Amino acid sequence: MKKRILCIDDSNTALLLLEYALDEAGFQAILALSVDQAISEIKKQKPDLILLDLSMPDVSGYDFLNMRSQLGILDIPIIVISAFDSRESVAKTIDLGATAFIPKPIKIEAIVEKIKSFLKK
Repeated sequence: MKKRILCIDDSNTALLLLEYALDEAGFQAILALSVDQAISEIKKQKPDLILLDLSMPDVSGYDFLNMRSQLGILDIPIIVISAFDSRESVAKTIDLGATAFIPKPIKIEAIVEKIKSFLKK
């Protein structure tokens, strides 16, 4: 059974790129253009890992990290992928429970390696 990776990003281009790369690496990508869509997917079936963009309309990645407990996903690794890579931003995401931070522009190989290291695939 393929490991499920939930990708949350408001950029369709970024999601399609991640979907292709994750599929090539043997993972199942679940795509969400918003935190609301992501919550809906989590309720259907919990992912094995989450890739999260910070800057999104309505509900931000920071807000999503704050919802981890109520969503019952405290045990799921979350890798933040964001252009907001200041020291403060990275520290805040880690403080809020993110497992790792990868700056944009994304390097697919780095993301896939990081996912594999967390999922021991």
